[in-house]
Amino acid sequence: MLLPSTVMDPISAFESLRAGNCPWLLDSALRGGPRGRFSFAGVDPYAHIRLRGKHLELERLREVHAGLPEAPSAPAAGLIESLRALLPPPPQDNETEIPFIGGAVGYVGYEFAEQLDVHRLRGRDDWGLPDLNLLLVDAVLAFDHESGKSWISGLGWGTDPQLARRRAEEAARALEARLHASRVPRPKASAASSRLPEEDASVAAHHKAIDAILQEIAAGDVYQACLTHRWTRNFDGDPWQLHLALRRLNPAPFAAYLELPEVVVASSSPERFLALSREGWAESRPIKGTMPRGLHPAEDEARRRELERSVKDRAEHLMIVDLVRNDLGRVCETGSIDVPELMHIEPYAQVFQMVSSVVGHLPEERDALDLIAASFPPGSMTGAPKIAAMRLLDSLEPVRRGVYSGALGYLDARGGADLSVVIRALLVREGRVHLHAGGGIVADSLADPELREAYDKLRPLLQALAEIRSATHYADPPPS
Repeated sequence: MLLPSTVMDPISAFESLRAGNCPWLLDSALRGGPRGRFSFAGVDPYAHIRLRGKHLELERLREVHAGLPEAPSAPAAGLIESLRALLPPPPQDNETEIPFIGGAVGYVGYEFAEQLDVHRLRGRDDWGLPDLNLLLVDAVLAFDHESGKSWISGLGWGTDPQLARRRAEEAARALEARLHASRVPRPKASAASSRLPEEDASVAAHHKAIDAILQEIAAGDVYQACLTHRWTRNFDGDPWQLHLALRRLNPAPFAAYLELPEVVVASSSPERFLALSREGWAESRPIKGTMPRGLHPAEDEARRRELERSVKDRAEHLMIVDLVRNDLGRVCETGSIDVPELMHIEPYAQVFQMVSSVVGHLPEERDALDLIAASFPPGSMTGAPKIAAMRLLDSLEPVRRGVYSGALGYLDARGGADLSVVIRALLVREGRVHLHAGGGIVADSLADPELREAYDKLRPLLQALAEIRSATHYADPPPS
């Protein structure tokens, strides 16, 4: 069912929801156009799905309907099928243009690829996060920024239509009550160092890794590899403040904030990994090519044109577009793959990005999980060929990527989906915050410019930390 809501601001609404369990916000902080039309928020999921190694866990948080399946004990032979069985069935009443009314919200970590028989990844696992972390939700607060309206949706299931309707209304009313409850007081933000990473041994490691990739490219084993790095800062303040600072500094169409038991994710991603409409149309919008914005209009335009004309960036970008076309072609109908937008330059607060759109149509027997299985992990974060690039990167990157460079978003109970690539993200846990950045290495890459590009991507994250620092400072651990 659908209830009209008078709540118009996703930020103030979310601050009311934080009193509950596992609050989440899919935050289109960069408004305008189809990719920034909707924001969604919720709290108090009815179940929690986690994947640890090959063990799929289902934690029941409250009962919503009889017949909720048990988690299989050994899903290794059919993980996608096992996961599909745990997702909620479509509701009987689905006549609304709101693309997400309930289903699953969360992330798919980069190492989920191991479960798809891509490659065994051996980076150090120092946080022990689940490779998949999904909240099952039966109530969603939806904001339509185009119309200026908001709604609360509720889902209910059961063989008796009246019982299902009553459960749907109960779910919607419970979320409505949360919105009018007392807000969680914001903790005082405490210290976080915001300096740029030191030019120390990590720089030497970066140069060494790029040399290794260039050797593999020269040997013809890979054409491109997306080398990433992780930096860690001490932080024991309120991660919600980080998200607010980040969305001011770097508004993005696929921003998100998840408070999970294992980790808090604050993301300002500009990149759509996969979207699927209820009519079966799939879209991916890979990004490859970054240029910092200019200080004044003339310089800004000069830098935009520099990125647009960059031979290196165009070659790098085309490799990934071709890879995405191939990924979608594995599950989409023959002849439906198209590239309606190629190497478009999109402006963001601090950088220009080179973006393309790749689309295809799924046959009726395929769904969003098939699409994810065929395309994961995002090609823009691996390189090409995908598996060869992943094997190479696994030998060069010392720690697991975890949430970073995976996917984050929703799976709608009616079959739709929208997932971003987890980039420009802050991952907070137990007094630490992780920041990641990287870039695609191709035959004519140079180590110093590639490191500068990584710093350009880090800058809004570090500035967000700087905005909430206090007079007390902590010593930071070295980059890893």
